[in-house]
Amino acid sequence: MQTMTQDFSFDQKQTIKSFFTQNEWDAIDSALADYQDYGQDETELMNSIGTKMYELFNTKFQDENRHPNSGAN
Repeated sequence: MQTMTQDFSFDQKQTIKSFFTQNEWDAIDSALADYQDYGQDETELMNSIGTKMYELFNTKFQDENRHPNSGAN
């Protein structure tokens, strides 16, 4: 399984997050939790997607130049 990795700016991440409401993101997360039960390949794919979602919502991964005093980085 191959995924494309790219560093996104804070603004780009905000744009991606705005594609869905919080309730929709929660539904996606819940569906992924169920999807991992279908096998090893599905678990790996769910982990890949879950990691990307984590990066979207975890302030640790936000651009430190945008919030230099936030303590997040």
